[in-house]
Amino acid sequence: MRPNHHRGAKLLAMQPSPPELPPLDSPSWSTAIAHLFRGEMNRLTVWRQRLDVTSNWAIVLATGLATFTLGHPDVPHYTLLLGLALFSFSLLIEGRRYRHLHHSKWRVYLIQLGFFAEHLHPTEMGKAIPDWRRLLAADLRRTHFLISVFTAVRVRLRRNYLMLLLFLTAVWIIKLIIHPARPQSLAELYSRLAIGGIIPAWFVAASSVVFVVTAIVMSLTVPSMEQLEDWSIHYRKVAARNQE
Repeated sequence: MRPNHHRGAKLLAMQPSPPELPPLDSPSWSTAIAHLFRGEMNRLTVWRQRLDVTSNWAIVLATGLATFTLGHPDVPHYTLLLGLALFSFSLLIEGRRYRHLHHSKWRVYLIQLGFFAEHLHPTEMGKAIPDWRRLLAADLRRTHFLISVFTAVRVRLRRNYLMLLLFLTAVWIIKLIIHPARPQSLAELYSRLAIGGIIPAWFVAASSVVFVVTAIVMSLTVPSMEQLEDWSIHYRKVAARNQE
């Protein structure tokens, strides 16, 4: 038993010790983290600009569709329904972009609170985020988004697209009422929902109601951007996941 005991002790002694982290006041460390912070800020700015571009596309599309369909009696009402489909594609693109923006904000938060805040005014307990460097390194080695694509889409739907969706729905209803002329009864208005004798009125009505109600429920049940950008909550989740 004794030789095995000595062999085990020898193997433990030969195992490399974990490398020591460089001090925060190291010149090389400060230069590296400053360049990383500058890069993350540029990345954050790019994703924010792309997010604004997608939102502007959606606003221009909604304005153009409303003007075009209401200004010409011969334009069919289902043009607005095709516009809603384009809205869905834009929303998916914007959700993906917000997911990247949210992740960049997380990295910037780690650097700001862990590095710059400690340089400006060190905390009494030593560090505001004890393991921020380990979390940042793990994220750089293997990126883990903090929110899903579905959550990001719902956030952008609540932020911008729900109002545009309700606006186009109102324009669609007005189009059905005023063109080609005011209906004499609800039955006549209902019959106008049919699309070219191919898609019946009941299917258009049912699918439209389901679409609008689903969008409203999705937007009202998602946490707000302020809650999703409460980084203390994400920090606890990420720290617990990295300890597993």
